[in-house]
Amino acid sequence: MIKESPYTSKYHYYDYLDLLKKIMINEDKKTVDNLFDLQFSLFFNENNINEKKIKILSRLLCRESLEDLLHSTWFLRKKHCSVEMSKDDMHEILALAQIPKTPSSDLSLESPSCIDWSNSLSATINLNDHLRLIQAVIKPLFIWWIGNITPDIFVLYEKKKALELQITQYENIKLLEEKQPSHINPPFLSLSEIRIKLDADKTRLLIIEDKLKKDIQQLITIWKTEPIFNIKITNSLDYIKNINPESELLTPIWDILNRIPNQPEYAEKLKEWLLKRSLCLKNDKFLWY
Repeated sequence: MIKESPYTSKYHYYDYLDLLKKIMINEDKKTVDNLFDLQFSLFFNENNINEKKIKILSRLLCRESLEDLLHSTWFLRKKHCSVEMSKDDMHEILALAQIPKTPSSDLSLESPSCIDWSNSLSATINLNDHLRLIQAVIKPLFIWWIGNITPDIFVLYEKKKALELQITQYENIKLLEEKQPSHINPPFLSLSEIRIKLDADKTRLLIIEDKLKKDIQQLITIWKTEPIFNIKITNSLDYIKNINPESELLTPIWDILNRIPNQPEYAEKLKEWLLKRSLCLKNDKFLWY
C-alpha cells in the first residue's frame, strides 16, 4: 500500500506534464506517446477562441501582465478546452490589474509580477464536460499521483541535468588547462583536482541515471495498470461510473466524483479534497449540469 505523501509543487501541472514526457520519452517512446495521448495530448484548436479578447487585453495590460496571464493555469485550462473568456472574466482581469499596491498609493498600480492570476480569477467548471474534467481535475490529479508513486522522479531529473552541465564545464576547463595552463598561482583547480571531480561527478551521474531509469520503468508499469489514467475519456459520466481506480490513493476522490451527478453538494467536497492538496485554484467552483 502506498501512503499519501505531502504534495509540493514547484511548477503548475502543465509544466510538470511537459517535463514528465521529456523525462520518459527516451525510455519507451511508443508506450509513452500512447499513454500521454489517451488523456494528456497537448493538442488544441489552432483557431484560438480568445484571440480577439487577447488583442483587446494587449492594449490594456502591460506586456508582462499579459504574458503571465497567458501562461497561468487559469488561462491554459480555457485554452485546452476552447472555452471563451466571458465579459465577467475580462472585467475581473482589468479590475485586478488596477489594484493599488497600498491604500496610500492611489497612482501606483499593482506590479505585473505581483498578480497571481490563477488564484485571483474565478472559474466555473462543469464536470459533465469531459474536457473540463480532464483539464481541471484529472491532469493535476495525475501529477499528484506520480508524486506519490515515484516521489523522486522530478528531483532526480533536475540533479541529472545539473550534473551534466557541471561535467561539461569541468571538461571545458580541463581542455583549456591542457592546451593553455593557467599562470595563476596557485591555480583555481589543478588538472589532477579537475580529473578527480570529473570522475566523481560521472560516477554520481551513472547512479542518478540508474535510479531515474528504474523510476521511469516503475511508473510506466503502474500507469499501464491504472484505468483512471489509461482510458480515453469521451463522456464524463461513463468514465466516472464505469471505471474503478486500481490505486487506493485514488479511491477517496473517486467516491466523491461518483456522488456528484446525483448529489451536487459533493462538488464542494471535491474542491475541499483538491484544494487541500493544492490541486485546484482557490476560486474554482465545480458544478455538474
